[in-house]
Amino acid sequence: MLQTIADTIWGQPCLAYHVQPELSPETRASLGALQKAIAERWPVPLYFAPAEALHVTLYALINVKDRFEKESYWRSIAAPCRALMESLCTGHGPLELRFSSLKVTDTAIIAVAADETGLIKEIRERIADLIPPPPGLKPMRYNLIHSTLARYRTSDVVPDDIVRTVEAIPVSIRAPVDRLKIISETLFPCQVMDEIFSFPLR
Repeated sequence: MLQTIADTIWGQPCLAYHVQPELSPETRASLGALQKAIAERWPVPLYFAPAEALHVTLYALINVKDRFEKESYWRSIAAPCRALMESLCTGHGPLELRFSSLKVTDTAIIAVAADETGLIKEIRERIADLIPPPPGLKPMRYNLIHSTLARYRTSDVVPDDIVRTVEAIPVSIRAPVDRLKIISETLFPCQVMDEIFSFPLR
C-alpha cells in the first residue's frame, strides 16, 4: 500500500528559479496523453498541470519551498549561472530526452527520462560544484530526469495493484531539445513562468 501526500501549494503564488529544457508542443501533447491514461486508472481525483505548464526541471537553483531572501540570492548567482550554462551549451548539439516509464512516488506521478549525451549530468554536477548554494543549504544532487505529470489532491492509501497498473502504462516519448533556459516560476507548479536566459544547442 502506498500512502500519498496531498499537495498543499497547488495553484499558489511562489518564487523559484530553475534550469529547464524547452519542450516542444508535440512533447507536451504526448505527456498530456499520459496524464489522461493516469486519470483513467487512479481511484481518486488528481492535480494535472495544463499542457503549457508541463516541464522538466534539470536543476532547481531556488526551490519553491525554500525560505530565505530569494531575490538577493538570485542576484548573487545570476551572472555565474548564465556564464556556466553558456560555457556548457555553446557548441553542444541538440539533445533528445527519452521518456520510457512512469514512476509513482508518495508525492507525485512522474515520467522518467534519460539523456544519452551526458549534458544534463554535466550541468547538474557543475552547478552543484561551482555555484554557492543558498544560505544554510547543501547543493542539490539529482539521480533522475523526470517530468511531474500528476500530484495528489488528497492523502490516501492506494493499493499496490493500482500503483503497478499505472507504472505499467506504456511510455515511449522521444523529446528533441534544441534550447535550454533559466526561468523564474511565480505560480506553482510552473503555471506562470518567465524566461530569464536562453541557451541554444546547435
